[in-house]
Amino acid sequence: MLLIRSGTTKSIVGIELLWFGVFFFIKRGDHIYSTVKSLNNNLVLAQNDQQEEYVLFGKGIGFKKKKGDPIEELLITKVFQSKDHQDVSKMVENIDPDVLSVTEIIVDAGETFLEKKLNASLLISLSDHIQNAINRQKEGTEIPDSTLQWEIPFLYFKESKVGKQALRLIEENIGVTLPEMEAAFIALHFVNAQDGVQSMDETMLVTEITKSMVKTIQSLFGVSLNKESINYSRFVTHIRYFMNRQLHNETSNNETNEKLYEIIQEQYPKSYACGLMIREMLKKEYNLVVSDDEMIYLIIHINRVVLETN
Repeated sequence: MLLIRSGTTKSIVGIELLWFGVFFFIKRGDHIYSTVKSLNNNLVLAQNDQQEEYVLFGKGIGFKKKKGDPIEELLITKVFQSKDHQDVSKMVENIDPDVLSVTEIIVDAGETFLEKKLNASLLISLSDHIQNAINRQKEGTEIPDSTLQWEIPFLYFKESKVGKQALRLIEENIGVTLPEMEAAFIALHFVNAQDGVQSMDETMLVTEITKSMVKTIQSLFGVSLNKESINYSRFVTHIRYFMNRQLHNETSNNETNEKLYEIIQEQYPKSYACGLMIREMLKKEYNLVVSDDEMIYLIIHINRVVLETN
């Protein structure tokens, strides 16, 4: 048994034990976590020394944990928090721990498939969505068909695959079969959790604009874009980052390379014409201004995504 005097610290294999009154807090680096509530054996609601709340995952991390108990950080495998440090306790109080657990599995599978580290707030927002979907099903409430359920798989092909896998995982782990259209809404959560987009409202706007741009390209070139291709994925990612800069007034400080702009016009005349149509559409319908510098990259992406359809 290790006895430490009040106010003293002692390091053991890189872990620092701090004694404050009647509680041990186990510190590793800059994080100290204590239990707020054990949700199940592998899931706890916790807070750090700044009173910020988190949901922590780890095998056995919640076993027999009571309020105020320290969290052994070596047991922590994942840390999730809400955006803007909202009250996590209130956010998860109406979410079944089993839903939180399966959502963690879904997020992990999504990160692996997308090969991206997603926003730590995804667990909270997605589990809330899944819980509401389950509640609606139990109550016999149906959501009317939405065009999104057909558009999302085309606009966000990889994320839609994650959404479909999520439905399978929900059924396998908690025995609930959700409607197929939920895959599209789950996919949007994964789009929203990637770099550059800050809210679901922004994700919906980006989705609407992406759809308009794709429609313009397909109409002008008379093609159907290959949603499974790498170039298509890069094109959609480019739109997301472009929209983020537009929505948050993050203009580029780079001067437009006039010579390169002229070369692009001459080398890809039809893609340039398509870019001009998109620029006009964005200005007219969304009051967004596309600079010549942005046009260069847009034209290149248009040319690449169309070229592979031929």
